[in-house]
Amino acid sequence: MAKVSYQKPHLSYAEQRQKLLAQGMVLDLPDAQVEHFLSHLNYYRLSGYWYGYRENGQKFKPNTRFSDILALYQFDKSLRILLLDAIEQIEVSIRTKLAYHLGAKYGAHALLDASLFSNSKVYHDTLAKLTVEVSRSREEFILHLAAKYHEPVPPIWAAVEVMSMGQLSSWFKNLKTRQDALAIADNYELDSKVLTSFLHHLTILRNHCAHHARVWHKHFTFKLQLPSHKPHAVIEAFQTERQAQSKIYNTLVMMAWVLNKVQPEHDWLHRLTALLDSYPQVNRAQMGFPANWQAYPIWKS
Repeated sequence: MAKVSYQKPHLSYAEQRQKLLAQGMVLDLPDAQVEHFLSHLNYYRLSGYWYGYRENGQKFKPNTRFSDILALYQFDKSLRILLLDAIEQIEVSIRTKLAYHLGAKYGAHALLDASLFSNSKVYHDTLAKLTVEVSRSREEFILHLAAKYHEPVPPIWAAVEVMSMGQLSSWFKNLKTRQDALAIADNYELDSKVLTSFLHHLTILRNHCAHHARVWHKHFTFKLQLPSHKPHAVIEAFQTERQAQSKIYNTLVMMAWVLNKVQPEHDWLHRLTALLDSYPQVNRAQMGFPANWQAYPIWKS
């Protein structure tokens, strides 16, 4: 298709409201309130939530209400906060396990031993990024270690505290021996390849959430690797249909499993269920949820 110049004009908030009205949306809030939300949430941002309510790409389906679009937006925002909470707990746990295993087996500066990692280029790139993070850090423990010792990065148990999620994923994926990867993955009763896939996926998801991007009804291009033999609770609850694999539901299943290992008394599952119950207008099937999802044991932990 040949490209053309963008010719659509700038619209005032009142004109944006009139456009929605002309296209068939039911504006069930006062005009001033509709314009208030448009002025703070951005028409284009909200369009990601009403896209599925359109017919033939132009008109809205009958009874498409502005308040329902706002509810989807608020649900998505709350879901991102919940996801970030889970990612933080998982990330901190895996940092700890990586540091503990490699530190105990190879010493304080395991990260400086290139022979422990399989891909030399990835190793040096990841080490360079970590070195930059260390130099940028204003954490007192990092400043103390950098001032006292000459190594380019501090001991592994301190270095992990300034790793990004992406760096953590890269260090784990690049471990040379399967025994090292398995020793860490066994803490979560996962195969190391499944944990590698999960960490890569979480890196993408965390960046998505941190930039306030939509996760409701999102199709993720990088899909989680499906466990083949363990854990049974995850295999049982996972959705294997091609479309479902790209949705957020399988991610939530894996998060629930790992959180149960990280913090057995957590309330994350209850908060997720409460969030879903608070927004009955949210189509759970669009998120990959099966109709009987709550029947799976993993959601009863």
